[in-house]
Amino acid sequence: MKRLIVTDSTADIPRDIIQQLGIKVIPVNVHLDGRLYKDGEDLTTDQFYAGYDNFKEMRSEAVKYEEYALSYMQMTQQYDEILIIHCSRHVSETYNVAVKVHEEFRTSHRCKIEIIDSKSCSMGLGLIVIAAARAAIKGVSFIENVALVNNMVPQMCSYMAIPTMKYLKKGKKIGGFKALMGIALGVKPVLEFDDDGKFAVKTKLFGKQKNMILAMMDSIRKDIGSDPITLAIVHSREKGVVDSLKGVFESSFKCKNIYVGCFGPSIGINTGPEATAVMFYKDYE
Repeated sequence: MKRLIVTDSTADIPRDIIQQLGIKVIPVNVHLDGRLYKDGEDLTTDQFYAGYDNFKEMRSEAVKYEEYALSYMQMTQQYDEILIIHCSRHVSETYNVAVKVHEEFRTSHRCKIEIIDSKSCSMGLGLIVIAAARAAIKGVSFIENVALVNNMVPQMCSYMAIPTMKYLKKGKKIGGFKALMGIALGVKPVLEFDDDGKFAVKTKLFGKQKNMILAMMDSIRKDIGSDPITLAIVHSREKGVVDSLKGVFESSFKCKNIYVGCFGPSIGINTGPEATAVMFYKDYE
């Protein structure tokens, strides 16, 4: 029985883990100054952030129908069971494209397929995919793995610290008037995903904050309590925050696993070059 776990490049999963767990990552499209790139394939995060300040036009785009259909047909010829987990449909159209392709071609193969909206992105999505891949390697049944993922989706907790709202405005991830007011007032939003997978403002910080995540520790402690967690720390261009955050979380909580990821181009376009995040779930296994 050949099994495959599939996601898209907005998951921001470190490359070594992708290779170790055999995860299939379908790249979304990134447009920079009129040139099309495949996220993570012909554009690395280092290349992206090195040129960030010089790009005049940046936008991300979901996987195109034709591209997804080709990947789908190839995968269904090679595997017996495929569990597909994508970025929130409110952040990217890739989930909707996947569903459309599956509806069109589901009778052309005998492969068992489940497509799930993670209602998250970046390593919030990545942590779910990693857990599903590890479960598949352990030999859990397809039905059990689908249930595992569906149970994890509402448990994922995200704190995304955005030092400026101008990139969210440019990427149309937040209303223009709200963004303009936020920029004028120096608002630094900390975002989460609501129950439907939409960006929501968890809180707003003002003034100079050397580390926005550390400024939110009281709220994070309330979310975690004394429970064990699996954690992801996500950085953008600045990597200096990782060690300090890792040290604080290791000393403050029962961290069973800590992953470090980087906002890839498809997410970094909208969050900016200074964004950081922590994403976690309570891990009782």
